[in-house]
Amino acid sequence: MLGLGLALLSGHARARAGGIAANGCSGCHSGGTPGTLSMTASPATFEPGARVELTLALEGAFSNGGAYITAADMGDLQAIANQGLTKVSSGLVHNQPKPGSGGAVQFRFAWVAPATPGAVRFTVYALGGNGNGRSSGDAELEGTFDFVYGCAGSTYYLDGDGDGFGRADSPVLGCEGAPPTPFVTSAGDCDDYRKTVYPGAPELCNTIDDNCDGQIDENAVPVELWPDADGDGYYDARTEKVGEPKVGCAGLKGWAAEPGDCQPKNEAINPGMTEVCNNLDDDCDGDVDERIRPTCGEGWCRREASDCDARYCVPGTPVKEKCNFLDDDCDGEVDEDSDMCGAGQVCAAGSCVDSSSVALDPEHPTAGSGQGGGAASAGNSAAPGGASGGSDKAGSSGCALGARASHGALLTLGLLMATAALGRRRRRARFVA
Repeated sequence: MLGLGLALLSGHARARAGGIAANGCSGCHSGGTPGTLSMTASPATFEPGARVELTLALEGAFSNGGAYITAADMGDLQAIANQGLTKVSSGLVHNQPKPGSGGAVQFRFAWVAPATPGAVRFTVYALGGNGNGRSSGDAELEGTFDFVYGCAGSTYYLDGDGDGFGRADSPVLGCEGAPPTPFVTSAGDCDDYRKTVYPGAPELCNTIDDNCDGQIDENAVPVELWPDADGDGYYDARTEKVGEPKVGCAGLKGWAAEPGDCQPKNEAINPGMTEVCNNLDDDCDGDVDERIRPTCGEGWCRREASDCDARYCVPGTPVKEKCNFLDDDCDGEVDEDSDMCGAGQVCAAGSCVDSSSVALDPEHPTAGSGQGGGAASAGNSAAPGGASGGSDKAGSSGCALGARASHGALLTLGLLMATAALGRRRRRARFVA
């Protein structure tokens, strides 16, 4: 009843000085020896509605580590006592650096499966530290782990263009016979943006590897060509009004096999071009200068200029900082004010939680013990997410893993940009006018 898949992902987590992460850990923690992540379940097979305990292991030459774990809002993630994890609204996050043992740093946690059969993906953002009391020499780790419950597992692949074949680099585990949309059972698509390109497709005479066999135009079938006035390889879909097509191979001077040229007399504008800021639709997608205009302002105040002149970019107006995973007051920091939550609460991962839930593990009362020699002696500079201040020196308020945040008992909750993708989507939607 259980399937398990592991895919290590490339990516970066950046911590923010002050104890709340902002965009991952790159720029604060770096330079460490690479390691790996693994996750196991106990029991190994489980049914819908069951509670299962999972062990996340950061494997490598690590003195300590930290992690952020999400389950795509499925089931119920639960922290286990003395495992160094705290539950927040978006998942589980380390509340202190966890010491390593035997070449690994381990975190145990629990998850209660939904009541009906299905699949879950755990996403992990972690950091393994070398215990040097500094943010240097720490390794970023990211991974995804898939489990099924109440059904036999099957691997599916993302099919972006709907041609029935997915990308081999995008596997996901699901219940057999029930692929999630838009995933399919077959992999091997070498261009998941062209519906006519897939393994076994007819090879056309168009300078494209249509059948994904590594060869181009072998035994190719001639294609329909239309007049291409500017010679950029694309024709205007309206050219039937001014010319007749013919059959041949792409590359014939004055003819094109690809449609969509919105400026048929300008070779610098066609669907294959990269958009530049020039008040033109360079790539013929119907948008002008999308996502490339000058921007200004920080956080919630970040805005995009009305055209390509940065002088016409006007930042938004700052507001009082709130515990919401956003930089409301536009000072470059997220959720940093000490009075955002009520008495006995602190802000963690965009939610107000009881300060007792992020208390030190009684088994390691000195880990991350504030300023000076405490943090350095604990060797806890390497967890995802950094702590207070901005120095890289041991004992100072740098990105040292586990040092106390300046606004109370909240310890490092690093890698909370574990929702980096979510954060970027929210900022793009809300910060750009």
